[in-house]
Formats: sequence, C-alpha cells, structure tokens
Amino acid sequence: MRRKELLAVGAVVLVAAVLLVTGMLRAAGNPGDTVIITVDGEEYGRYPVSGGPREITVTQDNGSVNVVAITENGVYMKSSTCHNQLCVQMGEVTAENKTYRPNMEYIICLPNRVTVKLAGEQE
Repeated sequence: MRRKELLAVGAVVLVAAVLLVTGMLRAAGNPGDTVIITVDGEEYGRYPVSGGPREITVTQDNGSVNVVAITENGVYMKSSTCHNQLCVQMGEVTAENKTYRPNMEYIICLPNRVTVKLAGEQE
C-alpha cells in the first residue's frame, strides 16, 4: 500500500474508534437517569435515579395504590393493589436490561393505569 492509502485507512479507523468510544461514554453516562411515573396518561412525577434508593407511593382517589422502588441501578414496582400483580412480577428495569425486557424500559400496571419508565436525561 502506498503511504496515502495507509494514512486514509488509519484516519478512518481513528474516526471509527472515536465514535465508538464517544457512543459508549454517552450510553454509560445517562442510560437511565430519570424515572417517570404516569397515572392515567398524566405525568405524576419525575425522580432521578442518582438520588439514591427510595420509594414513591402513588395513591389514587379510587383507592388504588402502587409503590415504586428506585434503586441505585434502576426501578421496580414493589407493590400494587391490583388483583393480578403482573406489574410487581415484571422485575427491575435497569440501564443494562431495558433493551432486552419484553416491555423494555416500562413497568405497566393496567388495572391501576400506572406506568413507570426508566428514561434518559433528555426525555
């Protein structure tokens, strides 16, 4: 190969490496910075994951209660007054597993109309 071709190939490899590292850093920096809770389609609240472990109790006028637990890694539905408990059985959503879960970044309680989403900081 000629020197110019080697320089061109080297430049392409360098640019690809920079883009790869930048993308990985961006994904690691804000993979799931915010938990967004909605009730009946209306936003109930936003909570940072970085704020440490805590629980948010969502109590509705009809007596429905959901307890959302935020951990240092993600979020899960700790308890619910719904009859089927599917939302509790969905497990924890984390930055690492949210692309592989059946509901991805969501935990959904259909009977109580509560949705929990692990979102990036831009959302």
